[in-house]
Amino acid sequence: MDSREVVMRHQQLQGTLHERLKRLCKNGKFQIKQVYLKLIPEYCKVEWKGLMLHTSVHPRYRFILWLAVHKRLATVDTLLKIGITVPTDCIFCKHSIETFNHLFFECPITKRLWTKLCSWLGHKRNIGDWECELEWISKKAKGRASINSITCCVFAMTVAMIWRERNRGRFEDGKYDEYQICKEIVLHIHVRGQHNRKCRELLQKLDWIP
Repeated sequence: MDSREVVMRHQQLQGTLHERLKRLCKNGKFQIKQVYLKLIPEYCKVEWKGLMLHTSVHPRYRFILWLAVHKRLATVDTLLKIGITVPTDCIFCKHSIETFNHLFFECPITKRLWTKLCSWLGHKRNIGDWECELEWISKKAKGRASINSITCCVFAMTVAMIWRERNRGRFEDGKYDEYQICKEIVLHIHVRGQHNRKCRELLQKLDWIP
C-alpha cells in the first residue's frame, strides 16, 4: 500500500486527496509526523493511566497490575468459562467461589491485608470493591505528594502479592502468612524509598510492620 492509499483510506480524513493532505501540513509544510499521529488509533482515556505509568511502581508488579486492571488474570471463574475444571473455593477464606471481584477485595482475608496496609500509610478508610479501590488509587496517582507515590507502589505490590499467594496456595500448597507479606512490602518500599529524599523523610515515620 503506497502513501496515497494510506491517506485516502484513513477514516479521520475527509475530502479530496488535496484537502486531506492540507490537514497533514503544519505551517504550509507536509509532515510525516502528522500522518503518523493520524494513523494512531484513538481510544477512550482511562482514569488509571497515571497509576500504570507511575515511576514508583516496579515493572514486575506493574505487569500483574496491568492484567488486573484489564481483568485478565486467570481466576477460577475465567478458567471455568473456557472449560478448565479446577477447585472453585477461594484459597484464602475457603468459603466463596473464587472470582476476580472476590479476590480483590471482597474476600475478608485480602480485604484485611489491604486495610492493614492502608492504615500503615495513614489512610483511615473503608475498603470497597475492586472498582472503588481502582478509582481511589487512580486519583492518588495524580497527586505529587510522596505519600501518593508510596501508596501507588503499595497498591501494586498488594495486587501482585495476592495473586502470587493465590497461585502458591492453589498449585504449591503454600501457607498464607499475612505478616510476612506485609513485611516484604514494607521492606521493598523502604529500599526503593532510599533513593528519594522526600520519601526518606516520610518513611522514617513508617518504620514498623503492620
